[in-house]
Order: sequence, then C-alpha cells, then structure tokens
Amino acid sequence: MAWIRRKPYLWFIFPGFALYTLFSVYPIVSAIQISLNTWDGIGAKTFVGIDNYVELFSNPELFSQLKNALSHSFTIFALNALVVLPVQLYLAYVLYGQIRGHRFFQAMIFSPQFIATPVIAFMGVMVFDGNIGVFNKLLEVVGLGDWTRPWMGLPELGIYIVWVLVAWSGIGVGMIFFLGAMKMISVETIEAALLDGATYWGRFFRIVVPQIKTTILNMLILTYIFALTLFDFSFILGGASGGINRSVDVMALFFYRISFGDNSSVGGSSNINAMGMGTTIACVMFMIVFLVSLLQLFLIYRRSED
Repeated sequence: MAWIRRKPYLWFIFPGFALYTLFSVYPIVSAIQISLNTWDGIGAKTFVGIDNYVELFSNPELFSQLKNALSHSFTIFALNALVVLPVQLYLAYVLYGQIRGHRFFQAMIFSPQFIATPVIAFMGVMVFDGNIGVFNKLLEVVGLGDWTRPWMGLPELGIYIVWVLVAWSGIGVGMIFFLGAMKMISVETIEAALLDGATYWGRFFRIVVPQIKTTILNMLILTYIFALTLFDFSFILGGASGGINRSVDVMALFFYRISFGDNSSVGGSSNINAMGMGTTIACVMFMIVFLVSLLQLFLIYRRSED
C-alpha cells in the first residue's frame, strides 16, 4: 500500500473512475456480450457469435429499416449542422453585443428547454394539423389556401416535422454554449478591432469565430451524438412503428422497436431473439457514433495544436 500513500491523488480519482466503470464501461461491455447471443430477454442465452450482425446486414427487412432509420438520423444531423448551428451562432453574437433587452431575449430563446417533450409534440400537432393547424390557417389568411396540406400525414415530410420541433426546443442550448465562449474572448481584442475600424460582421468572422472554433467543433460533436440518439419526438409522433411508412423512424427508435416494441417477445409478440438483435443494433449505433466522434475529436486537437 506504500505506492498508494505516495500517490494520494488516486483517492480523488477512484470514486469517479468507479462510477464511470459501473455506469458506462460495464454496460458497453455487457451490450457487446449480449449482441453475440440469441436471447429473448428472459430465458437462457445461446451464443451465436457474429450471426446477429450478419443477419442485421443480410436480412432485407432489417437492413431496409436500418438504412431508413440511419438516413433520417443523418438528416437531422445535417439540418442541425447547416441550419440550426449557424442560427445559434448568430443569436449568441447578437446577445453578446448586449442589445436592448438582451437578458429577456436570452431567457425567451432558452425557455423551450424547460417544456416537456410531450407538450412540445402536442404544440407541433396544433401547428401542423391538417384541420385545425395554425400553419394552414396562416396560409389561408395570406391568400395561399391552395398550399394547405395535412402536414402531419405526409410521409415525405415526417422527419422534417420532427426536426422543426427538435430545433425549436433546443436552439437555446447551443446559443448559451456559444454565448459563454464569446464572453471569454479578451475585451482588449474587441476594443482593438473597433479602433482598427472592424465592422460588425468583420469582428464576427475574423475575431469571434476563430476564437471560439473549438466550441463550435465541440457543439458539432454534441449535435451528431444527439441526432443519432434522438428518440422521444419520433416515438411520440409516430409510435414504436416510426409513423406512416416509418417516416419518422430514427436509430434509437429502431433499436427500441426491435428490443421492446412490436417485434419483441418482451413487448408481447413472439420473437426468440428480441434482446439479442436489439442489442446488436445498439452496438452498431454506438460504433457509428464513436468512430465519427473520435474523428471529429482528432480534427479538433490537431487544429488546436496547429
């Protein structure tokens, strides 16, 4: 025990390491182990090696659902990265300039974060419903009544409806991250830019954005992880099946449906490999998230060293 006395900091590391191992490392290892078995979640496991992975990519129905869910998750990520993230940057920069009433606007933009997801989904139905939706009423008022549609019932628009609700509810989170990063920029740097005649947008693109590029890349990683693990909006709007023609299906919902939903013995119908195949999907989803996040982290630290 002498080496522990020589390194007392280990006592401070141990509680966090133990909790991380128990709630993060062990579930990952356990999931990998389950994915190598045939298991209904209740009875005995039967080791089958990589057969579950082979079936996932060779079974036409499973692979079709996988591609559909993955494409929807990537659609959410792309829209968040290309539309929501720039808007968050802009809002943060406007508030950083301390416009009149900036504290009020900051609270209002962030406030949807405190609204429960079912309530936001219900509000979305009230906006996009074909009969009583506010959006259709607005189109009629401005003379575009021919454009009215049952928006919630159009499969080709399902994932975009989900994205609109997700974007509205979470836009304030990224804004707060960016605003905090901007407030850490040296005041002297901004003042020097003003003395040199830098314009409003010149300061934004040439001073603010380069100074917070690490925060932007970190938010991009969080956005990617969020998009691949999104579940609640799709489940509330489309159920376990993922809506009409699986129009709002995403990776986390695909995993849930196979493990606990309509196709699962645990959920009610007969399937001897519900948890085995479901955990296989979860492991594939974890690898997709992990590898891309690892690549993004590599790019972040390489740029920071440069």
